[in-house]
Amino acid sequence: MTFERVAIAFVTATVAAAVSASTIPRLIEIARRFDLLAYPTEARWVHTRPIPRIGGLALFIGFLSGLAITFVLPVERFPVEVERILLLVLGATLVIAAHLVDDLVGLTPIVKLGWQVAGAAVVILPRLRGPDHGLVIEQFNNPFGGVVVLPLVLAIPFTMFWIVGMMNTVNFLDGLDGLAGSVTLITALVMFLHTFLRPADNPQFTISLLAAALGGSVLGFLVFNWHPARIMMGDSGAMFLGYALAVLSIIGGAKIATALLVLWVPILDVAWLIVYRLWNGRSPLEADRGHLHHRLLDLGWSQRRIALAFVSVSSAFGVLALVMPGPLYKFVTLVIAGIVGLAILSWLARLQPISRPVDARREDAPST
Repeated sequence: MTFERVAIAFVTATVAAAVSASTIPRLIEIARRFDLLAYPTEARWVHTRPIPRIGGLALFIGFLSGLAITFVLPVERFPVEVERILLLVLGATLVIAAHLVDDLVGLTPIVKLGWQVAGAAVVILPRLRGPDHGLVIEQFNNPFGGVVVLPLVLAIPFTMFWIVGMMNTVNFLDGLDGLAGSVTLITALVMFLHTFLRPADNPQFTISLLAAALGGSVLGFLVFNWHPARIMMGDSGAMFLGYALAVLSIIGGAKIATALLVLWVPILDVAWLIVYRLWNGRSPLEADRGHLHHRLLDLGWSQRRIALAFVSVSSAFGVLALVMPGPLYKFVTLVIAGIVGLAILSWLARLQPISRPVDARREDAPST
């Protein structure tokens, strides 16, 4: 670690945060002028007044700005890395554009899924040109020793599932003020440290700058999105964050276990909810207030308390991901956490929501 590298990472994150934060007031003004607002018309929504829902653009612009500054600073990259970064940007552009349309006029779940698959295909399909192209999870550490190598015919659908799954996990998490942004910030920080602090014989400094740019853009956004929020990221922002995290976990060598640990609570919540809906004869794509954060809110928790609880758990898992000596420890931790988490979710599903006074509900309700 050198002072120059620390300075470059700091500048990258600072530029991303500054651009993201400075873009939001203008987006709020545009949203109000052209009525690009989210109205509290659905029972699952917890905000009580119309609010701009195009904050995802600030996240994207901030990330691009932080990424762009790294090409001005003295950062050396291999051509293959530049190509992968370009694919990340192109795929993210497609994802955020399609879901911005969804935020403004609405798209069916199937159409949205199609665009998510298309966004993932942008980074995956170039792999068909050769091993030095595209981004595909072709191998990962076996927790019991060695490396698992996937044939391309399995690696492509596995990578597609990973990217689309991460996008929807973050999107499902975006139900309360600052929740998705805070958890994403922790994940980006852990990924940054995981790559920035790698030993000298296996440096991944340039990869760490991608996480720095993403974390910086989220930090600038959270200034306006923490409860009570003045803007929400919308599906476009949540899908972009999920897409970026999924690709970042691949681009520097599969960091699947690290991403799984930090995001284990929301991932487990999504898996539980899908199974729960199917078990009760409902569509897994159906929107409702069955998510963990909604259940905690209905049980009387405040939004800040819920967000801080998620951040605390993600941070704890993030620390474990950084200090654990090998994949076996991460695997065991995931199994134990999964069993405990499923038990807690099952218990919460049986509890009855607490009746809350209307005034108290509005006082805690977010602006998002």
